[in-house]
Amino acid sequence: MARIIRKKILITGVVQGVGFRPHVYKLALEGALGGWVKNDASGVTIEAEGPAAGVGKFIRELSRRKPAAARIDSVSSSDLSPAGQKDFSIAKSGGRAPASAIIPADLALCADCLGDLLDPSDRRYLYPFTNCTNCGPRYTIVKTVPYDRPFTTMAGFSMCPACLREYRDPLDRRFHAQPNACPACGPSLKLEAGGKPLLGAAALEKAAELLISGRTGALQSLGGFHLACRADDKAAVARLRAAKRRPHKPFAVMLPSLAAARKYCRVSALEAAALISPEAPVVMLRRRSRELEAAAPGLSKLGVMLPYTPLHAALFALLEKKGFAGPLVMTSGNFRDEPICKDLAEAGKRLSGPASFTLSHDRPIHNRADDSVAFEAAGELRLARRARGFVPSAVKLSSGGRQVLACGADLKNAFCFTRGKEAFLSQHIGDLSEPLNQEFFRETLANLGRLLKVRPALTAHDLHPDYASSGLARSLPGRKLAVQHHAAHALSVAAEHGLDGPFLGLAFDGTGYGTDGKIWGSEFLLFDKKTWRRAGHLKYFGLPGGDIAALEIWRPALALVKDAFGPGWRRAAGSLFAAVPSRRAATVERMLDSGVNCPQTSSMGRLLDAFSFLAGIRAEATYEAQGPMELESLLPGTRPGPGYNFRISAGPSGLEIDPAPAVRSVVADRLAGRPLALISARLHSGIAGAAVEAARVLARQSGLKSVCLSGGVFQNRVLLELVTAGLQKAGLTVYTNRQVPANDGGIALGQAWYALKGYKEKN
Repeated sequence: MARIIRKKILITGVVQGVGFRPHVYKLALEGALGGWVKNDASGVTIEAEGPAAGVGKFIRELSRRKPAAARIDSVSSSDLSPAGQKDFSIAKSGGRAPASAIIPADLALCADCLGDLLDPSDRRYLYPFTNCTNCGPRYTIVKTVPYDRPFTTMAGFSMCPACLREYRDPLDRRFHAQPNACPACGPSLKLEAGGKPLLGAAALEKAAELLISGRTGALQSLGGFHLACRADDKAAVARLRAAKRRPHKPFAVMLPSLAAARKYCRVSALEAAALISPEAPVVMLRRRSRELEAAAPGLSKLGVMLPYTPLHAALFALLEKKGFAGPLVMTSGNFRDEPICKDLAEAGKRLSGPASFTLSHDRPIHNRADDSVAFEAAGELRLARRARGFVPSAVKLSSGGRQVLACGADLKNAFCFTRGKEAFLSQHIGDLSEPLNQEFFRETLANLGRLLKVRPALTAHDLHPDYASSGLARSLPGRKLAVQHHAAHALSVAAEHGLDGPFLGLAFDGTGYGTDGKIWGSEFLLFDKKTWRRAGHLKYFGLPGGDIAALEIWRPALALVKDAFGPGWRRAAGSLFAAVPSRRAATVERMLDSGVNCPQTSSMGRLLDAFSFLAGIRAEATYEAQGPMELESLLPGTRPGPGYNFRISAGPSGLEIDPAPAVRSVVADRLAGRPLALISARLHSGIAGAAVEAARVLARQSGLKSVCLSGGVFQNRVLLELVTAGLQKAGLTVYTNRQVPANDGGIALGQAWYALKGYKEKN
């Protein structure tokens, strides 16, 4: 007779909200085992009883077979005395285990639920809140763990008998789907357009009609509101731009299907996989034509996403039925630098200008989350914004330690909690100079801290004393640690890849406060034995007016031309500044001569701004990095040829890269009327070549073999690929950001790693 045993099994990882308990239940039924499974604060706990061989196979199957959205980090088991239990059940959640459960990110609409939604005979036909254990809201509705309906914003909706039968049926894919609902018992829509509000299906029908007619609507989605209009209607897009005060910054576009995306853009296999993935980010795709120029003026890339909620899918089904198959502009429901609106009250206050109608629902959003943005470069999918679909998924660390809070930077802010060997970044917060984003920071800090049950004793923040993020850090209890901006950039890569040994960090971005009090931005940093030091940088140049130079990009251009040509700069290149009012140019020249309100910088971002002016792209920018993005857009898909020359020499703080020769060459090519695409190609090749050569010299001098690339400039696909290829050709191993953005949205991870590992600057 087979020996009967009973085991207690603890599983940690992303195992709540992904259909894991129903999956365990079915495995137990297959093996004819008794016992139970439940969610608790640590993950999933199981007690399984039956023949020893059957229980052993059950434990092995738990690791081998899992729901698609689940991630298993550990499976541990211990012996219990058999209790004679023959049946297996799903027990009530709870328990006093240490808090280590992970709530999954929100999951895009699955194919099965899409089928239900598009089937006229199904009771969920066009129902915009259709979901199952494989899709639907998670992080945006959950308040605390364990992930059960009473702890979500669905608590106020009681399931009807039909939904309750699905919820209780172990063989149904909606078994224990916490947001399960239908038109009879679940959330509903409301449309307001100046008259009597419309409800339910009538609201969705009217929204489709208004969009087709050219109106702009505020649509309440998964993590907040979108502003939507026809992307093929230039007048509608222009009205939206005027209302949002966003004259050129690209808008994301939603298309009904992957086939539709391929009609407008070139889509690689990696990009296609991202578009249809459960994360469903906005993906930056290379356009086939300028057909949707109004959505992304002057750029070769278009941000595209597919319908990721049942609301979007139902809306597109109705649009197609009425003869319009898209595309729609689907941009964040906010104004510049403000958080995305998450409820009707906020939308009424802030979106009534751009939106002529509002389509809202009564399922509250607990955690607002904007759309994530991704792009392909050097054979990898990379994030430019990490939010819906990716948060609160953890970045696994090679080692743990005390709990740390890292407050991030001021632009593209996201903060980070560590808990054991995991790092949890918040969703994209935005620019902390905006007071509403500071409120968003505090709101999310409280929500995520409560969800993770963390109480950090150490708070890391940027070295800049006047950053809002530094001020927020100082307002919190516990010890504080200031971390240099570019060291944090490089260490964000090291944290992702578990690098403990010596490496060279290349951090290229806009600006960051340096330990010498100047504005850094093109940094070569050596990391070894928990110390770091600056080993090279772009030669300092003036930044007249400080931050305004990021918008009036002729200012850093004038500084570079003056440095490159000396007193004769007007004779050599003055004609390039003809469009700049002479009085303003003279004021900037005096600032450069006197040094008043003219900080020194080594910023690669400002260098690229200046080059985009000198190349003839534009004199002023209306959004960050507009000139460099348009400069990159001039390049074809092939690799550029030989580049402009940058002089590399020894300086007082390591190697210096002098851009003066490249500046003179750009001016010469521009005055000679050479094509902008050629100038852009030579610039990208020259910058990449200088970066590779400086890194190669430093690696040879120090004996290092590993290089980490980070900073917002490395979101330039051409530069990232050229630098990566050049370093690899030199025999160096290259590491880059994959799980977090290379821009300031990933810097909190580097700050946390700095604190956990105990790094210090080497004097």
